[in-house]
Amino acid sequence: MSPLVLLFTVMTQSPTEPPAEAAAEAPPPALVEEEEEEGPWTGDVGLGISFFSGNSRAFTVTGDAMAEYDTPEWAITLEADGAYGDAAEGEDAERELTAKTLGGWARGEYRVTPLLSAYTFLGAETDHPASLELRTEVELGMGVTILEREEEENELFLRGYLGGSYARDRRFQYVPTRENLPDVTLWSPALGVTFRYDVNERVELREDALLLPDVIGDSRVLLDSTTKLSVHMTERFSLTTFFELQHDSSPAEGKVRTDTSLSVGGELSL
Repeated sequence: MSPLVLLFTVMTQSPTEPPAEAAAEAPPPALVEEEEEEGPWTGDVGLGISFFSGNSRAFTVTGDAMAEYDTPEWAITLEADGAYGDAAEGEDAERELTAKTLGGWARGEYRVTPLLSAYTFLGAETDHPASLELRTEVELGMGVTILEREEEENELFLRGYLGGSYARDRRFQYVPTRENLPDVTLWSPALGVTFRYDVNERVELREDALLLPDVIGDSRVLLDSTTKLSVHMTERFSLTTFFELQHDSSPAEGKVRTDTSLSVGGELSL
């Protein structure tokens, strides 16, 4: 074969690819930073203020704080709230007290099964405009989970409670004149409900209601209801709206049976 033909044949052949080198070790995948696990304790504090001037002058401040401990077996809630306000009409009018309340409550609940639980409740509160110097209360009972659904950004929870309650009201009239009033004791069954619903990832609705009908002493019914709507502006800060209703069928002399309040404020999660 001619040397030229041989050279041409060699040049036109596709060079064989060199053997693949051993695959270099792929860099280890970036470590995904684990999200910080939330502990069993959570809490928040809230504050609301309103101020009016002009023909009428009014000032009201409200505050609340709550801490919750939650595990598969135990749920503990510590809560406190209070309000102070006064108002006057006219330039030289004397300011009158419109709100002066303070209360603290503690609740412990043991989940016997995912559906059934046993709980105890302790509370103390004062409300000067309602002539309530001090109310102490204790409650024991059972809870039943009616509905529970929890997803990443969505919670739906409904639980009912049935128990027995004892409360004692130490009454004192602060306005218009200061004088002692007869104390009142309440023995009653306790019917309660707790509702939680996440409308979406930013909006949360909560409802707590308690009915106490006296079955031993004079006919008397207490009803407490708190509705809370929270709009999360950031991960830790929320705008909140509270609507509270308190009904006492036998209030102190000269006091109305039903008190309602609507407040708007901010809340910081801890």
